[in-house]
Amino acid sequence: MHSSARSQGINPSIQAVSPEELYQVIVDASSQDVSRIKASSERLQAMLQMFGSYDALQEIASRTAYPLPIRQQAMIQFKNAVLGYWRSRKCAQLSVHPVLNIEIRS
Repeated sequence: MHSSARSQGINPSIQAVSPEELYQVIVDASSQDVSRIKASSERLQAMLQMFGSYDALQEIASRTAYPLPIRQQAMIQFKNAVLGYWRSRKCAQLSVHPVLNIEIRS
């Protein structure tokens, strides 16, 4: 568990996203192989429910050392996930903790 999650009072039983695994899922989502795209799409949906997924997507998108198609895929996934989150207003069940809502808005 990330120490920042503990310091913000987040329940330690909440599973945190692995940035390395999320990066690999984004790489697979950018693939030309249909089976890799399908598997990564399913895994991404599960990972978006984990704590820190939006932060990790933003981190992938902002790293200039990563290939542009990977960064673009991370941006698209972030945009789609955040739009869905804000429309649904299901704060308790999604990966954005209410404390982090303030950070995202600022």
